Formats: sequence, C-alpha cells, structure tokens
Amino acid sequence: MTREMARGGANPLKEVKERGIKTLNPDQIYRLPRHAGVYLFRDADGQLIYIGKAKSLRDRVGSYFREGEGKDPKTFTLVSKIASIDFIATNSEKEALILEDALIKRHRPRYNVDLKDDKRYLCIRIDMRHPFPSLQFVRRFQPDGAFYMGPFTSADSVRRTIKLLHRYFPLRSCSDAKFSRRTRPCLNYQIHRCLAPCVGNISREDYAHLVEEARLFLMGNREGLVKSLREQMAAASRALDFERAASIRDELKAISRTLERQTISSPKKVDMDVFGLTRQQGWWGIFVAFFRQGTLMGSHYSEVEDAGLPEKEFLSSFLVQFYGRNSFIPSTVLIPFKLDDQQIIQDWLSERRGGKVVLHVPLRGEKKRLLHLAGENAWIKFEAFKRAPKDPLVELQVALNLKAIPRRIACYDISTLQGSQTVGAKVSFLNGALEKALYRRFRVKQATRNDDVGSMIEVLMRSLKRDREEGHLPDMILLDGGKGQLSAGEEVLKELGLRSVALVAIAKGRSQKRRFSDYFYVLGQPDPIYLDPQSASFKLLSRIRDEAHRFAITYHRKRRGKAALGSKLLAIAGIGEKRLKILYQAYPSLDAIRKASVKDLAVLPTFNRALAEKVKEELEAKTKE
Repeated sequence: MTREMARGGANPLKEVKERGIKTLNPDQIYRLPRHAGVYLFRDADGQLIYIGKAKSLRDRVGSYFREGEGKDPKTFTLVSKIASIDFIATNSEKEALILEDALIKRHRPRYNVDLKDDKRYLCIRIDMRHPFPSLQFVRRFQPDGAFYMGPFTSADSVRRTIKLLHRYFPLRSCSDAKFSRRTRPCLNYQIHRCLAPCVGNISREDYAHLVEEARLFLMGNREGLVKSLREQMAAASRALDFERAASIRDELKAISRTLERQTISSPKKVDMDVFGLTRQQGWWGIFVAFFRQGTLMGSHYSEVEDAGLPEKEFLSSFLVQFYGRNSFIPSTVLIPFKLDDQQIIQDWLSERRGGKVVLHVPLRGEKKRLLHLAGENAWIKFEAFKRAPKDPLVELQVALNLKAIPRRIACYDISTLQGSQTVGAKVSFLNGALEKALYRRFRVKQATRNDDVGSMIEVLMRSLKRDREEGHLPDMILLDGGKGQLSAGEEVLKELGLRSVALVAIAKGRSQKRRFSDYFYVLGQPDPIYLDPQSASFKLLSRIRDEAHRFAITYHRKRRGKAALGSKLLAIAGIGEKRLKILYQAYPSLDAIRKASVKDLAVLPTFNRALAEKVKEELEAKTKE
C-alpha cells in the first residue's frame, strides 16, 4: 500500500477522511490500473451515480479525492456519496468515450449530463448515388454519401420551400420502391412537378444537371431564382393578377424564413456549429447556432441541470450526447474553451462524419465574434427560461421537500375483489414519460386474504430486489393508499437498506375544504402535504397513480376471468389441474372451448374422445342452465 501511495503522490483520500466520509475503502482506488477505460461510481445502495472516461483510470479517479482540484460543493457532494468504484478497461481513449456514452444512455446516472431534449430537426437529403435522386425529408443524418442540408428549425418553411423547388426543379418525390415499379407517369408529371424519369422521359445526364442546380440553390446560390420570382411578381402586378402576385410573394417569404442569408453570417461558406454556454443558479444553458455554407440556418437551446461537473468535463459530455444522436456533423465546431480530451472527441466526430472535423477555440476575428454572440444568446435564453414554467419534476422536488429531483418514479397498486385473486402492479415513469420496459405485474402469493398492507410489502420486496439487481432503482416510490401503505413501504426500504429512495403515499381528500383534492404523505415528514390541483406536479402524480391503477385492474380482470374458467372446468369429472393447464394453453376463454369440436379437444395431450365428449356435454348443459 505504501509503495502504491508513493507512486501515486499524495493520499487522494486525505480530504475525504478529514471531512468525515467513511463510505469508500481506499483500496478501491489503488487497485485501479493506469489504463484507459470507463469508471463507475456507486452509492451505498448500489445505485450508479456517475460514469466517466479516463486516459488513466487510477489518476483520473484519484483526482476526485485530492485537495486543490478546484471542486465546487456539488462535486464534493458527489464524492461524499461514492461507496464503491467499478471500472471497464478499454484499448483506447476513443473506445472509452464510446462506451461511456452507451452506459450513460442505458443507466442515466444522477450526476451525469442528462440531455432530455430528444428533438431532431429536419434535414433535406439527396442521395447522389441513385441514377435519379429525389428530395427527401429526414430527421437523422447518416454518413452514407448522400447530400444533406440542414438542420432546419422550421418544418413548415422547409416543406413550403421544397414545394417551391419542385416547381422550378421538378425532381421526383416518389419513393424508390414506387419509382422502380412505375410503368407510366404519375399525376406530378401532368401538373409539371416531375419530369417522369421513371419512364425515361429525361436522360440521366439532364436529370443530374437539374439535381446539381437544386443542390447549389440549397447551398445558397439562389440569387437567380429569387430574381426570377421577383420579376414574375412584378409582371403579375402590372397585369392586375394580384392573386398570382400574392402567391409568388408567399413563396419568396418561405425561402426567406428557411434559406435567406442572415445578418449574422460566418466568414466563409463552411458548415459550422457554434456553442455558447452560461452557468448559473444550478443550471447550464447551452445555445448552438447552425451555419450551413455560411448561412445561419437555425439554432438549438437546452437547459441541463448542473450536477457539479467542471465546465470542461460538462461540455465534453454534452458534445458526445448532442452529436451521438445521428445529427448532422459539420466540418467545424466552435467551442468557448479547450477540452482536456479535445483530440479524442475530434477524432470520434471525424469518424462519425466520414470526414475531418475540427474543434476550434477562436481567439480573434469573425469566429470569435460569432462565439461571443452564441454565449450572449445562451445567457438571454437562460433569463427567459427562469421566467418560464418550471420542470414538473423540479416543482415536485420543492413541493414535497425531497432531497433530489425524482427523475424515475415507480408507482405501485394492489387490486383485489373481496380478497380473491389479489395482484400487484408497478408502473415506471422516467423524466415524466412512460417507461414501459420497467412495468411489472405480480401475483400475491404469501399475504393473507384482505391484507392490503401485507400484499404491498410482498410486492415491494420482490420488485425492489429485482430493480436493485438490474440497476433500475427509482428515485421515488409512489404508493396508492395513504398512511397504511406508507408504513408498508417504510418497512421494505429499511429491510433492504435503500436510504436514498424517496417514499410518497397518495390519499383521497376527505376534508370539507379539500373534498376533491388528493393529499400526500412523505416518509420522514409528519404532516400531509397538499398540492395545488392545477399545478404540473399534482397532475403528473395523478397521471402516474391512474396509470398504475389501470395496469393493476387490467391484470386483475384477466386473473378473475381465468379463475372463473378454471372453476367451471374443474367441476367436470376427469379434469384436474394438469388438464386444466393444457386447456388454458390451447384456448384463451370458455367460449373458445365451447366452439372447439370434439375432434379438436380429443387431440390435446392426455385427452381422448370420451373425455372430450364429456367436456362438451357439461359445458353445453351449464350454458342451458
């Protein structure tokens, strides 16, 4: 141990020990290799709380625990929660970056960058490899050799512009499948919106020339077309054809909104993204300006919760997530400061783009001005964001006095009818959206009849054990049933040692003043909490509770239906549990069995014709009763 400490410099756990943090065994750091890879921090409950990449795993992880590393309070909060460290070694830093991105998407650790905005903007695609390419709308950029133009932030303007392009550059709009099967021109040919290359009305060379003109127009060489449109509008006005003039005017506006040269333009006709950042009040604001061939085509703005990462590490992680969604990758990306892993990210982007990508920090000139402008936009939009309605999950954290934002909420409900066929159901919501992959159904096996609390304890115990093993523990558990169910949940969390999971129970309002308002009990808080029924947080919790109730009721009805079927069949002599199971597997309902022929029943395993006839007779007799 002493030799390893000497080799690694000062004891990286000194600061942590001085502040009374005892959760981490120092050996876990010294056992890390000086090798590229991904490190994983877990808390005392075994939950993943942070995933990072490193050129040297031991040096990078050790830096979290050394003094003088410039850590802010949030970073220290992360460090104080680390109970165990795991790692995955890789062959290179680039492999570590790709693996880190995949693991973050899968596990969504609390302290990693969480880019929730999954919006993909429209791009225009022309597949130059096809002998007769078409204009296509896509929301994913693929490095497939096709020509892409975008992204565009206004879908309506893009569609109107493409409609205009078809008028002056009548390229085909049909799919490749329809194009290959067509034997005569379609309606677009009749209205002069297509030259019918499907039936050989235009040569490949002439069509390629038309495609090139359309491509140049999309890249900004559109002065000739705009001039022609203005002349046509003037001619229509002189001829007193005001309807035609107004139509041309609208077409010019569509071009202006989508492709017009902005007052803000890049120095050269290059594809370039410009990133501006602001950090304040526990949030990051990120503004991205999209320049395509020197034209400002649009922008993207995101707010991301500040998990306390250093600004270089934050921007590095954001870039990987932002460009990891098959979005268009330009040849130049302007960023406000140099990154520690800039070369690795640059190589990764170049590989995804299929061409060279440069991450650049401009120090002077027009690019510096554009970078400053992006930063100003980030700040302005962040100020507007502060005045906008809050994230329902943030609102929920404040309203219920929770320690953390409940990104993943699991809700449980028990369904029974006079104690028979008792079942439990779990639904899961991630960032306010359904997470159906984590929906679960449970048959209550151990709890006694009419014991709702015992049933909830059994369901919670089975569910949370599985969630812990699979790494899907919720941030908050919502139970339908008030204080009784809250006690059941508290017992389970104590037994499993899940101290970081918030527990909330929802109860029906009974007081005269709040007759129609549900209220909430939170573990560790003695008094119930009432939320504004019109608030986003209340509506979210009500939606989650209703979804759990629907899921539980659906499963209970299915179980009751099977039980009713079983009771009728077991009353028939010769039908026991084994043959009942065979009937269940072959026929979904009693009506299906009634409709089956004697011959169909007789061929089932362990059945014969005599038993099949008996089943049919008994069911027909019961139907007449």
